[in-house]
Amino acid sequence: MPEENVHPGDLDDAEKMYQLGLSYLYGTDAPKDYAKAAECFKASCAKGYMPSRRELGIMYASGQGVEPDMQKAIRYLGDAADSLDPSALYHLGLMYEVGTGVPKDMQKAVRMLAYAAEMGFPGADVDAERVDAVLTEQRNRNLRARPLLKLQISDVDVEAACCKPMLDALLAQDIVFIDSFKGPALLGEDKDGMDAVLDRCPFCGAPVQIVPRDKKYRSDKRINPHVGMT
Repeated sequence: MPEENVHPGDLDDAEKMYQLGLSYLYGTDAPKDYAKAAECFKASCAKGYMPSRRELGIMYASGQGVEPDMQKAIRYLGDAADSLDPSALYHLGLMYEVGTGVPKDMQKAVRMLAYAAEMGFPGADVDAERVDAVLTEQRNRNLRARPLLKLQISDVDVEAACCKPMLDALLAQDIVFIDSFKGPALLGEDKDGMDAVLDRCPFCGAPVQIVPRDKKYRSDKRINPHVGMT
């Protein structure tokens, strides 16, 4: 985390070191030198300048100018991402997508990429859509294969449908999973066509249940005759 008791003058110096680091990193106003860039970012980090933590995290992940160190990369990028730095969110999102230095987590990946896209980071929108498409295909495949008994969601997605009309609505994304201020939920429409958080199925009345994301389901075609249907 940034150093405590940082004075305004330190931040001025930290920003200058950061700018100098960028010059060495990209070879703009100085010859390109990754090692010198890393030293500048380290000096800037010591004075609590957050953008330098992002750049240093990327360098530790790639091994440019420093020995590769994924633990340091994750720590520095995580600090910057917690401050909603779009570049840090983007790079962390890609790391979570493939499991580089962190456990693979596609849901975290798409959230971070989507945040970066909302803040205008170049290319983040394309990557967010790509990861979301993978998740959507996986969700729909799971929903078709699971028994139509209960309406269940986890902290990251909808996990099971309760009836055929709800299954169809979920597959068509007429009803979608959201992470609301009260926690995971389903979003649909009320009788007036307005967006509404659902606490039960609008078709059969089954209540929304929250389950662990790793809950195991038994695929049973005798229970769910719609397995494999498109």
